[in-house]
Amino acid sequence: MPLKSKVHPQVELPPYLERIKQQANEAFACQLWTQAIQLYSKAVQKAPNNAMLYGNRAAAYMKRKWDGDHYDALRDCLKAISLNPCHLKAHFRLARCLFELKYVAEALECLDDFKGKFPEQAHSSACDALDRDINAALFSKSDNGEERTVHGKGGGPIRLRATGRKDSISEDEMVLRERSYDYKFRYCGHCNTTTDIKEANFFGSNAQYIVSGSDDGSFFIWEKETTNLVRVLQGDESIVNCLQPHPSYCFLATSGIDPVVRLWNPRPESETLNGRVVVDMEGASQANQRRMNADPLEVMLLNMGYRITGLTSGGAGGSDDEDSSEGQVQCRPS
Repeated sequence: MPLKSKVHPQVELPPYLERIKQQANEAFACQLWTQAIQLYSKAVQKAPNNAMLYGNRAAAYMKRKWDGDHYDALRDCLKAISLNPCHLKAHFRLARCLFELKYVAEALECLDDFKGKFPEQAHSSACDALDRDINAALFSKSDNGEERTVHGKGGGPIRLRATGRKDSISEDEMVLRERSYDYKFRYCGHCNTTTDIKEANFFGSNAQYIVSGSDDGSFFIWEKETTNLVRVLQGDESIVNCLQPHPSYCFLATSGIDPVVRLWNPRPESETLNGRVVVDMEGASQANQRRMNADPLEVMLLNMGYRITGLTSGGAGGSDDEDSSEGQVQCRPS
């Protein structure tokens, strides 16, 4: 049986935010995960104490599955639970996120806690499926699946199961992890695997935007508060590394591998469309996700101008038959 949220008093959203939430729900139903995430984020920015918005956005992150999405979903689940301790779906999604992040023992503990809080759901199909996944991982014969016990700040034991991770963590690393800070905002879409001098800067009259370069020759502009991607522009034929806004005028300077520095300023609405605007921002972001997870050699060949089957970014790749073009490089299966 499907999971159903437990009834809990919620602060009603104003009509305009309710419409945004409904639009996000419709995008989710159409499997437009990024669009749903951006709409939920827009609503969250205006209603930061609404548990349902966090829970819904977590579900969209879990469906999209970009790098870091399961961790963002986990953060949203924790926020939803802090706002509404009876948020059934957030409790369950938290266990699923822990499992997807390879914290298998913690996922089992979280699932057991879920069953105790919501006994009517203990034998639902979703719960049984996650239980099977967790137990299969716990009892697998992987050499990397040893379970360790460490002590937290309160002195109580914390079980860590690092399936797929290194077998041991040094004491210095454990101390650093205890003292570490989590990020506040996450901006997705660009790619940085080829050069190590990518700049990210504030932009706008009130620093309301974030700008950063990318390996695909574009630069990305996000809203600072919602983290939503608002514009992608082609700034270089290869890679955009540096972005600097003018301190007082609406100018942005960008540079990269090309031997030029480009200056950007607003265009009058009466002018023709800017040919450097990347219309398909979702496609550009997805291509960068594939680029970040590609073999480094393949990325190097891509930047040298080779066409790589299965890795489409910045004009490379395509639907040509593999035997019809010389110089193609076949991607390894992931």
